[in-house]
Amino acid sequence: MFGLMPNGILRQANLNMLFERAKQYETASFKGLYNFIHFIERLRLSNGDMGTAKIIGENDNVVRIMSIHKSKGLEFPVVFLASTGKQVNLIDLNQNLLLHQELGIGVKYINYEKQVQYDTLSKSALRNQIFKETLSEEMRILYVALTRSKEKLIITGIKKDYEKQKEKLLQQIERYPKNKKKINAILVKKYKTYLDWILLVFFYEQTRMETITELHVYHKKEILAFGERREVKEDQKLEELEKHTIKQERIKEIEQVLNHKYTYELATILPNKASVTQIKQKQEEVQEIRFPIPKFLQNNKEIKITAAQKGTLLHLCMQKLNEKEEYDLEKIKELILDLVKREIITPKEAENINPIAILEFTKSKIWLDMKKAKEIQKEKPFYITIPAKEVYPEAISENIFVQGIIDLYYRNKEDKLILVDYKTDFVQTKKELIDKYEKQLRIYQKALEEAFHEKVDKVFIYSTHLGKEIQVL
Repeated sequence: MFGLMPNGILRQANLNMLFERAKQYETASFKGLYNFIHFIERLRLSNGDMGTAKIIGENDNVVRIMSIHKSKGLEFPVVFLASTGKQVNLIDLNQNLLLHQELGIGVKYINYEKQVQYDTLSKSALRNQIFKETLSEEMRILYVALTRSKEKLIITGIKKDYEKQKEKLLQQIERYPKNKKKINAILVKKYKTYLDWILLVFFYEQTRMETITELHVYHKKEILAFGERREVKEDQKLEELEKHTIKQERIKEIEQVLNHKYTYELATILPNKASVTQIKQKQEEVQEIRFPIPKFLQNNKEIKITAAQKGTLLHLCMQKLNEKEEYDLEKIKELILDLVKREIITPKEAENINPIAILEFTKSKIWLDMKKAKEIQKEKPFYITIPAKEVYPEAISENIFVQGIIDLYYRNKEDKLILVDYKTDFVQTKKELIDKYEKQLRIYQKALEEAFHEKVDKVFIYSTHLGKEIQVL
């Protein structure tokens, strides 16, 4: 019946979604048809929407148009990245009041007597920080866009007076040479569009880039000419085909091309990027996939907190510790309670956090070393290229991008680089943790050493179950 109606499949999917939402609603404290209808009405009046059901799968043979954010985690044979000439949105930097989650508030100073206003030092500092963070975030978004395609990536962008802009760009590249094999940060800040950043890389590495990319510049008249309709009569087409002949040698060449077997066929099925967690799962041959519980179900008292979730909660609390603070058991409990008040964790999750395990960490040698450290960095994301054969034994010469998050690294009082990873596994011996995570930590170590161009002095695992630090490397 639904198949005969206009958009029947979509209507059926929407009804199924409404049924599932009603079933979920019944598990909450408010029940009954009246309350559910009232909830839907309030959602409609507040311009909210549950969205329509998805009836197109990721592998369907269709063209999908989506934002870069929506494409995260997906891959497609061919990707078009459009409108790269549009400038990054920096309009928020011009507000009279700037807010930053770490630096606080920045405001303008107003002199009512002289009828003038200007930015305070705090506002200028916030503006610079927000500007850098905005560019960094946009670069991360661009990275996502550039890694969605499996076979071909086509990038388009509009630029006025391209030849003049190119000349200026080349002058800037000559003026600002690479800094430690990276594009000079000063130059990156000068440009605020995806297209400019891509061109920067292209011209900095022109010899290498020309082997894997093609740069085409089309002027307005040429683009308009592409859109013109050219009518060719059917008789004329047949006449052209009858005149066209193919030599026997050419036929053999075509057969060779069609029957060609790609030498590196294996490389086409390997992922071009992976997370450290995926690598660990690959090495352990883990088949089970677990999905996080939705937020709207997390307050349900019947839901059990798994051992893995308890480990994640413990990990979160350890990241929130302040090295300048002297902790006792009461202060650890206050820290957990504060996370509940700020709605970072639920009360049920708080009940499943072991404050004694956190307190034990504040008595460790690592913690004492951190209190004297010159610099401390937590939860730092990284991207690195490693040979695929380190993860997939069957691969030979391919590389893959690996992304991950380093729990903690710091520079101690001797200015040496120390890497720390928290582990909440239930183990009996140190050797179990070392055997399980050594390869993962070597990737972290390599990422740090490539970023800072120096050796990591020591690598530790801190085991919350054993209550001690374990030197790995």
